[in-house]
Amino acid sequence: MPHVVVEQAGPLAAVFAALDPFVVTDGNLILRITDVFLNRRGTMMLLEAVVVDKPRSQTFFVQLSQKDQAITVRLLPATDPEEKTPAVKRLMALVAQRIRQIVPQSRYGKTNLQDFLTEPDA
Repeated sequence: MPHVVVEQAGPLAAVFAALDPFVVTDGNLILRITDVFLNRRGTMMLLEAVVVDKPRSQTFFVQLSQKDQAITVRLLPATDPEEKTPAVKRLMALVAQRIRQIVPQSRYGKTNLQDFLTEPDA
């Protein structure tokens, strides 16, 4: 299962407050986070996601969960996309990059998405 741990990311509630839905387009590719939800305890977020890699479209949730000061970005098993395409992995990497932009002192930890991760812009 694709995932990335963002270490030293602090409280998930701060990420929730700063993470806005976004759309990235690149030719026939559309990566979109349409809505963001935080649980009552502030330990888990769900990001409603749509990936269009024309002609195919997939809708699913990306789950952010906090343990100590680390936030893990992974696919919600209940909505796990049938195919973990490069577009799905790229969207997950973009979410991790946005977390790094929100919390500049954070860093990438364990991941199997290293080919999709880039350092955030300052």
